[in-house]
This record gives sequence, structure tokens and C-alpha cells, in this order.
Amino acid sequence: MGYRSLFVLGTILTQVAPTGTSYESATDYVRAFMTIGAFVASMVAIFGLHALHRSTPRYGRVGMIRAVLAIIGYGIVALVVAAGMATGDPTTLIEVRLAGATTVLIGSTLLGVAILLARRVPWWCGVLLIIAFPLGDVADEIFSGAEGLLLGLLWGSVGVALLQKAGLADRAVVLQSAAAR
Repeated sequence: MGYRSLFVLGTILTQVAPTGTSYESATDYVRAFMTIGAFVASMVAIFGLHALHRSTPRYGRVGMIRAVLAIIGYGIVALVVAAGMATGDPTTLIEVRLAGATTVLIGSTLLGVAILLARRVPWWCGVLLIIAFPLGDVADEIFSGAEGLLLGLLWGSVGVALLQKAGLADRAVVLQSAAAR
């Protein structure tokens, strides 16, 4: 199961058992573990994007700084979710989480622009990096957990683009077919 599925599964759990103001059930902890896993995997995907683009002249050191900002932001949010699990209160360090989210917003937006300029992956990867995170908050107001769906779309698309660039997409399908037998 890919990490993008963690975002989608988190959304499904949110619909089945809405998030409360404290960790009251095993579902709350499972959702938090999935969120942490998804954010850590997103950090790895950003590192993959950086590794692919670092030799591109249009990406440069500024692109690296953008990637680092996004990684730091996702890391902060993952640590705050872990702290909330440890204390049993999801609102623990909420100001720090907001700072992390702001860092993700800035880093992802700037990284999306760098990806668009570098042209090493399809253009929509850059666009999704720019719009998915802020649009997720708006979508959450309409449909609880929609942010997870948008982030799943973002990181699933980026993952496919990275696999295609690395020439691993065909091998992944062959390995999944072989494993299914």
C-alpha cells in the first residue's frame, strides 16, 4: 500500500469516526499513526523530487531551500501529531502545528514553482504542489477529510511521475503482478 493511500484511509476513518478533541478510541490512534506515516513519506517524496532536480540549472540552490522548507514543515506537523498522541490531546502544540503548516504552504508553493521551471516532471506535479495544501483546508470546510484526498492525489501523482522518470513504473507493475500470483 502506497503512502498516498494513508491520506485516503485517514479520510475514510474521519468519515467513520470523526476526529474529536481527544484521543478516545483506537481509531483515533490509528488515524494519527497513518497521518504521521503519510507526512514522513511525503518528506521522502520531496527528497526524491529534490534528487531528480538538483542537477537542473533552473532548480539550483534556491530549489534546495524550497525543498528543505517543505520537508521541515511536514516534519513539524508529524512531530506535533506524535506529541498529541503522547499527551492524548490532538490540540497539543497547536501553535507549533500552525507554524509547521505555514512552512509546508510556503515550501510547497515555492517548490511547485521550481518544479514548473525545471520541467523534469509533468507540469501538473508543480501545480498540485502549489494548490493541494491550501485547497485542502478550503475543501475540509465542505467535506471533512477532503484535505487527505487532495494530498493523496498530490503525492500519488508525484510518486507516479518519479517512478516514470526513474524507469521503475513498468517494473513496479510487473512486481505487483508477480506478487499477486
